[in-house]
This record gives sequence, structure tokens and C-alpha cells, in this order.
Amino acid sequence: MHCTLDRDRGFRPAKGKASGGRPLARCLSAAGAWLILAAMMSGCRPPEGPAGPAPVALPAPPHPARTAADAPSARDAARAPGDKTAAERDIADLQGVLFLNILGNSEWKQGDTVTFDVVVENKDTAALSDLELRCEIQFGLTDTIGEGRTQIPLGALSPGAIRSYEHEYWVTKAGIWHVKAAIFRHETLIVATTRTLYIREVEQPSESSPAEAPVEKGPPLVENAAALTRLDPEQPIWVDAERRAVIMIGRVCQRQCSLELFACVRNSKEHESVLSIAVRPSSLHAGLLAVGAEPGRPVQFYPEFIPAQGPEVDIRLIWKDEAGNLHQSPAQDWVRNTQTGQALQDPWIFTGSQMLKEEEGSDKEYYYADATGELICVSNFPSAVLDLPIRSSDSNEALLFEAFTEQIPPLGTEVTLVLTPKPAATKPAGESVEQGPAAPPTEPPPSSTPPSTSAPRPPSGPSPSSESPPPSGPSQ
Repeated sequence: MHCTLDRDRGFRPAKGKASGGRPLARCLSAAGAWLILAAMMSGCRPPEGPAGPAPVALPAPPHPARTAADAPSARDAARAPGDKTAAERDIADLQGVLFLNILGNSEWKQGDTVTFDVVVENKDTAALSDLELRCEIQFGLTDTIGEGRTQIPLGALSPGAIRSYEHEYWVTKAGIWHVKAAIFRHETLIVATTRTLYIREVEQPSESSPAEAPVEKGPPLVENAAALTRLDPEQPIWVDAERRAVIMIGRVCQRQCSLELFACVRNSKEHESVLSIAVRPSSLHAGLLAVGAEPGRPVQFYPEFIPAQGPEVDIRLIWKDEAGNLHQSPAQDWVRNTQTGQALQDPWIFTGSQMLKEEEGSDKEYYYADATGELICVSNFPSAVLDLPIRSSDSNEALLFEAFTEQIPPLGTEVTLVLTPKPAATKPAGESVEQGPAAPPTEPPPSSTPPSTSAPRPPSGPSPSSESPPPSGPSQ
């Protein structure tokens, strides 16, 4: 007899005759089929024909009926033993479609503005959301503020989207930088990458070039200049002990630009400063200490923003026009707020920069602003000697201030700065009253010739005669 497979009840024999010619009774049931299967197989012969014997179909083992709740989902059906969880699989999927790269040069020199781009690309056919880009720079120097860390919410990344985020830092010392970038979703790391930047040391010339302009010799444009105490024979900085003022001489280096600083150290950040001064920031700090000012603390960015703190410092500017007439102005009048169009209203404060260790674990320290050149800032910097007590970004697209061109004399004009710290509190009765800043002289002071010193070249620009005359001011 030949056999067939009943998918509902299991295995059953088909109707036919046995070898003795008697009809074979249909006596098998689904429950008893398995017990006599072996005996039946020995007596069952499939019909023979030209194609040869046909294979015998084996029955499927019985199983209980499944309910809808037991039915596997599409994901579970596709999951092999040992597969990851759904959350792990989501991360793996994102790792396959999110690409992260750091583009830029690997070789830089001291004094360079290091730039690199962090590029994020979504190669999926669907939009991605809830992503955050985090970047960190491990500097060769220890930065207690942690300026090198950024967190950027990416928002929704459309299919095929490519986004590039530019980073810019000014490097002052040789060493190695390790740039790290990572993408997170709900505090879970998705993808990360790193890049190493090499900052090469630049040999400084042992002697200044004859073409370089000398440091401003002075004397400063104040009364009784001969009574001032010069702090350093090679730097144009003096102390007026009687009026509790620090006096410096600089030159106009920009009249029309966005500003991060009001005054920078010579040969540092002239492209974004109004004045360039050949004075070390640590010398200005020492001068302010000598006249009784106590530094506050620089701006803090992490873990939360805390504005710079310190005593207010009044800054007066004194210069001569082409005809030799004296003019003076508050330093704020040379800085314009880009949002209001008005002159700067906030005072500068003595934050005092900070001391940093040359290397982690080293006992050697250096004055932070001496490495960055940031004397008097209008954007917040943790290295500034003087800063503003407000939030003021140094991001190029968010700069708050610019040069007030109409108020600034021609490029190259020599300017005397008089910095007078304001008293922290009202003095007790019986103590002398503050005399205020040093006043400009009633007549041009007699010329004097302090020792000549070497100094960096002043920024190039048109001669004073090529600019329009400065606005009128209090001439004497």
C-alpha cells in the first residue's frame, strides 16, 4: 500500500489492498499512528513505475496550538540565537550609518591659529534625531577652565546630510594635541574618532631685525612724566604712585574690524585689537598690584558660566593729532556695541589672568596671559588681565563688539593709556581721597631718551597722514 501525510492528524495510510487480496481496514487514529509506524513501514510499498520508487514523506511531530500572543514579531523571527537586544541593535544600526571625521592639517607651529573641522554625515535613508556632538582637546598644557570642550546638539539629521563644525584655537607653545570627537544619543556613545595635532617649536631670533620699529620710548603724555617710575627699561610701562595709576604706551593697529580685544601684546592678535602694546601682561599685573589693586578671578565656562570678577579699572586714552594737539577719551568710546550701535557702556575689571603649570606634574608655572597676549579684552578669555564683567562670546559669528572707527585716530598713532583702579569700597574717614587718573599735560612734555630696547615690529598700515583727521576732542 502507499502512504500519505495528513497535515492535521499526523501520519495515516491511504486506502488499498494488502498482499493477500483482502481490503485493509482503516483502523489508524491520530493517537495510535505513532505506535505502529515501524510495522506499517515494513509492509508499505509505494507503487512502482518507470520513474522509480517515490520517497516516503515523514510526519511532523505533534505540537500544541499557538496563540496570537505567542506569535513571534518580525524582529524576533529574524533574530538568531545570541543576537543583541533591540537597544544594542539600534546602536549597531546607527554605527553603520553615522560617519564622524576630523579634517585639517596635522602639523602646526607656535603662534598659529589652529583650525580643524569636525564633520558628521548621515548615510541612512531616514532622518536621525536626538544626537549630540561632543568634542574635547587634550592640550599639552593644563587648562583649569577647560576651554577645549564643546557640546553641540545636532537636532534632526536628514537623509544624506553632511554637517561641518569649525574649531579654532590659538597655540602658544609646542607640544601634542589630542583632538577627540564623539556622537551620543541619550548619553549612550554611538561613534567616536580622534586626531593628533603636532605643534612645532619656532626658533626665536636672537636679535631683532634692524627693520623692526623700536619700542615706544615715551615719555607718556601725562603731566609730571619725569616723576613716574618706569617698571622695566625695555617696556613702555610706568607707575604713578601719587595718583595710583599705571601708564602704558601703545599704537593704533586697527580702526575697522570685529573685536575680541581692545589691547593686545605686540605681534600677537593685532587683527582683532584696536591697540598693540609692547608690554608683557605680567608687567601690567605687577603695576596694578603696585598701586593697590587686588585681582579678582577670570571668567569660568565649565561646569557653568560665571562672569569675570574683580575691581573696576578706569582707562583713559591720550594722543596727539597731526597738528600736535592733545586729545583724550575714555577707552570705551573706541569700542562699539554691534547690537546697539553705541559705545561700550561696561567697565573693565582686573581679573588677573592665572598661573598655569607648564606640564602636568611639573612645579614650573607661567603667567597665562604672557602666553596668549591678551591684555585688555572685550570677549571673555580666562587668560585676560582685564576683562568685561558680562558674557561676551569670542565666536566669530557672535562677536558683540567692533572698532568704533569714527572715534579712533589714524593707524600708527601713538597712544598713552592711563589705568586707574577704582577703590573697592568707600575709604574710612581720615584717609586721603582718591585723586583720579593722571591728567594730560597742559603743554607737550619735554623729550627724553630712555635706553633703546628691542621690540617686535608694529603692525603695518597706512601712515597717519593717509587717514582722515581724528574727531575733535579736548585739546590743550
